[in-house]
Amino acid sequence: MPRVGRADVVVGVVAAALFCLVAVAVVTGWPPLAEIDRAGAAWGERNGGAQSWWVPVWTTVSAVFGPLAFRIAAVVALVWMLVRRRRGASRAEASTLFFASATVLLGGIVPVAVKAVVDRPRPEAALVDALHSSFPSAHAFGITTAALVVMVALVGRVSVAAWRATGAVAGALVVLVCVARVALAVHYVTDVTAGVCLAVVWVLVARLLWQRLSASSAAPA
Repeated sequence: MPRVGRADVVVGVVAAALFCLVAVAVVTGWPPLAEIDRAGAAWGERNGGAQSWWVPVWTTVSAVFGPLAFRIAAVVALVWMLVRRRRGASRAEASTLFFASATVLLGGIVPVAVKAVVDRPRPEAALVDALHSSFPSAHAFGITTAALVVMVALVGRVSVAAWRATGAVAGALVVLVCVARVALAVHYVTDVTAGVCLAVVWVLVARLLWQRLSASSAAPA
């Protein structure tokens, strides 16, 4: 797995700063962002009432690319790792799979913890039921975390062209899921924005911790 570079840290710091700014704006009810949130919720409610396909399509997107789907995939990856190790797979391959799975599984705690602190109500116009509070979006966090760990895991394992193509698809899926949550009026624009930013920070922290643990285990006794 590639080491964390300066560019990674810069991106993480920017994401952390943006998350904090959005969180403060949400808590204080900053009018410009509040207006954007209201417009997004109204857009979802309006189309949900006018288009019969609206709710089923966006609900399907939310389910297929939701947190539960990625947690199941992470568990499957862990089982696959154990099978591969027994069959003589390399330590590097097992390490990468374990990092990806652990980051996805443990990451599920992060948005839930923040939700408990901020405790923002869901939009009144929500077209589907949802657990917990609104800020940040666990769906946006989950898809972004999954996309980032896949991109990290593929570094050096596929061609540059394939890596970039995968990144384009992953980025499109992140946008799609964020749009789905706003389209269902179950999240505000600031919720999904915060979810993406928080995921970037989480993956950076996970990589730094993994890098530190890997260095410690490799050090001579």
